[in-house]
Amino acid sequence: EVPFLIRDLTRHTHHSAWHTMHNVICKGAEYLDSYLQDIRTAEIPILVVHGSKDQIVPLECSFHIKSAIPFADVRTIPGANHGTVIVGREIHFTREIEATWDASRVRKQDLRT
Repeated sequence: EVPFLIRDLTRHTHHSAWHTMHNVICKGAEYLDSYLQDIRTAEIPILVVHGSKDQIVPLECSFHIKSAIPFADVRTIPGANHGTVIVGREIHFTREIEATWDASRVRKQDLRT
């Protein structure tokens, strides 16, 4: 059996790490608003793929990006967590990324003409 102090320390560390990550990702996005504005102005295609059961990065972080960049393609994968959003769906995930890159390439060509 794991002693109480070790179990409690582990639990506390896990929660602290999660909150730190949440603040870095979500609150950090507030500091990156100028970058998000640049992406929005340049109309760069954005794909955000997020698992509905992600316990590492809160889903609201993806919606923060969507609110800053209305044309961002935010896709929520039902039942997927932080890892299974990719693992087990590698081919589909790769195709989603390739489609975004292709859209970016087309957009770049349109800007040149």
